[in-house]
Amino acid sequence: MVTVLLEDPALSPHVPRPPAPGLLWHAWEEFHRAVGESMPRTSDVTWSGVDELVRAWQDRPQLYPLQRHVVRHVEAAMLALIPTLRDDIADSVFRWLALDPDPGRFVEWAVELAERCVTEDIGADSALELLGAMRTSKARTALQRLSAKPNGPATWQNAEAAQSILFDLDSDATGP
Repeated sequence: MVTVLLEDPALSPHVPRPPAPGLLWHAWEEFHRAVGESMPRTSDVTWSGVDELVRAWQDRPQLYPLQRHVVRHVEAAMLALIPTLRDDIADSVFRWLALDPDPGRFVEWAVELAERCVTEDIGADSALELLGAMRTSKARTALQRLSAKPNGPATWQNAEAAQSILFDLDSDATGP
């Protein structure tokens, strides 16, 4: 009985087909190209500029579902593109996240991204600041891994910065 229901298009509900693998990435790359066209120098890329671009995309008459998804989740789109973007854009994104009243709410996905960026020395200073601002055990563990010297995953300078943030966190916890 169930098989008959599922196989009969008139009886089964419409279930949209999932996008092919890579289509969302393609939509993010299209948005990245749009950022590059409207803000040709990376120093021009600001969140207000990205917001203006999002509004322009929303006004487009024929926006595909994946493009709508990118516009709705522009923060995730920009974060996913960090590995292909320059250091100053990654720096801006991490600083923007650290300004949130509760940066710890990003812990599930941002800790791994921030740690990878520190390891690859992409926006490392602001990524370390974000990890410190999160004040979660997962972020602290990442800072401890990054602070390992010598032969740790981060450069010597980034490892020292991670140690400094850990020291500040410990000082804040113990009080004056």
